[in-house]
Amino acid sequence: MKSKSLNILVLVLLIACVGCCPKAKQAIEPSQVIVTSYPSSIGEAGVAVYLPAGYETSKEEYPVLYLLHGSGDDETGWLTKGCAKHILDSLITSQLCPPMIVVMPNGYLEQTGKHYAPESRLWMESTFEENFSQLIAWTEAHYRTINNKQHRAIAGLSMGGFHTMHTAALLNQSFDYVGIFSALYVPHTKQPHSERNIEMSALALSDKPAYQQTEALLQQQFANPPQLYWIACGVEDFLYEDNVVYRQYLDEKQYPYEYHESAGGHSWQNWMDYLTIFAQKIF
Repeated sequence: MKSKSLNILVLVLLIACVGCCPKAKQAIEPSQVIVTSYPSSIGEAGVAVYLPAGYETSKEEYPVLYLLHGSGDDETGWLTKGCAKHILDSLITSQLCPPMIVVMPNGYLEQTGKHYAPESRLWMESTFEENFSQLIAWTEAHYRTINNKQHRAIAGLSMGGFHTMHTAALLNQSFDYVGIFSALYVPHTKQPHSERNIEMSALALSDKPAYQQTEALLQQQFANPPQLYWIACGVEDFLYEDNVVYRQYLDEKQYPYEYHESAGGHSWQNWMDYLTIFAQKIF
């Protein structure tokens, strides 16, 4: 009888405690990646979108990083090879960078869904750069973004670094943070700086609208410079010389930038490191 009374008393106390204790916080839903498409001037183009943890249950607006892949990859390259989701989750959880949306478009608008064909150089047709404003408009219509220069960043590796350089120059008041990782650089002159880019100089300087006036576009961009223009390259990278020449050009024009030099070459290990560093410098 005594034991039964004690059990009843304990049950009553537990019920009372439930009413007076603060409710446990609901777990924030994890980050997610959506692989979808957006409308460009030549049709639907692939894009992957990273949404930070808590996006679905909050009403918050977020800054946006546009993150561009290299040759041979597509919109999933940074996710499958570059561990971008893991890097961003870790940085955001550790409060080393603010929560952000990351938009990763396919860089081959002329051959969406296909892999890099070296003989075609289709990614140098300037279609990507000229359609980028449509990607920004689509992103800002579909996601809760902060829609101004101060809350937009763009970065890319290799081919994506080339696209980053020219997109940021073409849309020269759209991005306050620019990250150029191991980028191909095509000289803004008809006199190439090395035998390797003679063919590319001819291509990029022929009739490509986004490339014809690069010097003038850079001048406009740096008249009201981005808060961060960040260049990174490994000393063993086969594009190292390109990066030296590009920095010499920026120095000559007295355009401000930050430079990060690392060991190693044209590798995902470097690009993952660059993303980790760059993400902590933006917004």
